[in-house]
Amino acid sequence: MKKLLIATTLLTLTTTSFAATSGTLLLQGIVAKKVSIVVTPQAVASALVLETSQTDLKVATAVEQSNSSTGYKVTVSSANLGKLKRTDGSEVFSYTLKYGGASVGLSTAAGSVVTNSSSASVVNASKDLAISYTGVAAETMVEGTYADTLTVNIASN
Repeated sequence: MKKLLIATTLLTLTTTSFAATSGTLLLQGIVAKKVSIVVTPQAVASALVLETSQTDLKVATAVEQSNSSTGYKVTVSSANLGKLKRTDGSEVFSYTLKYGGASVGLSTAAGSVVTNSSSASVVNASKDLAISYTGVAAETMVEGTYADTLTVNIASN
């Protein structure tokens, strides 16, 4: 019995001597990168009256969203390099584009950078796309549908 009492006392002393007086806890969360763009066309975008000149006609709205720590950039490119092309022919109709009020160069396949933010911030910005063109009388153009496809791309830096 004496040996059992000594063993129990030693075990209690050993356990007590290793007890801590403080502890730490790491709390951590992760925020995923979100970089997105949504382009919402206006009804007029698919029903342009090419006989009537237009100046800064709103054809769509783009909503840029980013929480990238390195910033982001938006580019706009045109399948026909800034021209409406007759879908079953080679005739073209020129126009110019503005994105968020700034002129966009569409003469290269790579397109143009229209937004370039290098700062780490949260962005939720709405930008209008607007076109301008000089109307042409129908009797001076070949009949048909004239179209172009714009691509608006967003990417983190």
